[in-house]
Order: sequence, then C-alpha cells, then structure tokens
Amino acid sequence: MRTLFALLILANLAIYLWATQLSPKAEQGLPEAQAGHNLEVMELVSEESIVIDARADCLRIGPFSTQQTLSKGQRILVNKGYGLAQQRTAAREVHVYQVLAGPFRSDIARDNARIRLQDVGQKPSDLAFGEDKMLLLADFAIKSKAKEFAAGLNDMELPLVIKLQARTLGPLYWLDVPDVVTPERKQEFAEQQWGDAMTEVTPIPCPKSP
Repeated sequence: MRTLFALLILANLAIYLWATQLSPKAEQGLPEAQAGHNLEVMELVSEESIVIDARADCLRIGPFSTQQTLSKGQRILVNKGYGLAQQRTAAREVHVYQVLAGPFRSDIARDNARIRLQDVGQKPSDLAFGEDKMLLLADFAIKSKAKEFAAGLNDMELPLVIKLQARTLGPLYWLDVPDVVTPERKQEFAEQQWGDAMTEVTPIPCPKSP
C-alpha cells in the first residue's frame, strides 16, 4: 500500500515538472502590448497638401468713363480677335464732407466773405441751397479732417458749416476678356491706347469651365 502511494506521488511530481517546463518563464514573458497609433494625425509621406492657385491669365480692361470710350475699347478687342468680351457696369456712391461758409442773405455779403477768404489763400466757389447763398471751401472724405480745416478758419469769424453730401460716380464700364491671354499679348494690351484716361489693364483669374 505504501509502495502504491509513493508511486502516485512520483507520478504527480513528474507531471508537474513536465507542465512547468512548457510554461513561459516570468522573465521571458510575452511581448508587451504596444501603444496604439493616433490614426487621426497620421498621413502617408506621399500624401502632401496640394494648393492650386487660380491663374490670372485673363484680363479686365477699364473703367471706361463713357459709352463712347467703351465702344472704342470693344472695337479694339474685336480687331485683336477677342470678340466675346463681357461688359460690366457699376455706379459708385461716395460721401463727402463739404466745408461751407454761409448762408449769406445777399450777394454783397457773400462777395465780401469771398474776398476775405481769398486774402488768406482760399479759393471758394459759389453754391446755393434754395435761397441760401453759400461758399464751398473744400471737400473731405473724412469728417474729422473737415472739422480740422474749419477750426483753422475760426479766427475769421465767418459762419461755417460742415455738410454731408452723397455723390454718384458713374456709371463706369469694364470689359472682361475671358480667353487665356499670352504674356506677349498682355504686354500689347498694357501698351494699348484705349482713349480713356481712367482705363487700365488688370489680370484676373479666368472663369471656370462649366
């Protein structure tokens, strides 16, 4: 009986030793899990950002201040083979601050004020608002500049007023050449006499094909 018990103990020990030899040792453990990659900020080296700038190969010519100069510009383009120029029209409203002297109730009072202003280097021009006779001294785009100018005339003890006026400029006209223009033709356009002192040639992006 004792012999059988001893044999069982030896068999269990052998099984234990055999099993432990197949198990990985602690110091030879499995590779540690690697930290996950941040997929949101990863990109392939070959995937570089590509920015395509609009090419300014077309032209805008203008502004033309009158219908006559516009028609001349159109004829020039037709003669150069650009018969499909697109016309653009725009009117501009500008605000100016007028420095005025007055009102004067009589021509004599206005004339006396004009002489005094001319003596200090001013060149006023006549204006009338209804029955009020006025002298226009200067125009300013900024109100603070108009106030500064008027303050410089305080010693003359003339009635001065700053009046806001809206003026409409135009209409003005432009011609867009929608075809691609070569550098040589651009230089030719730039040197062209368009018959209008305001007219310039400006490169613009060509319209996208539908």
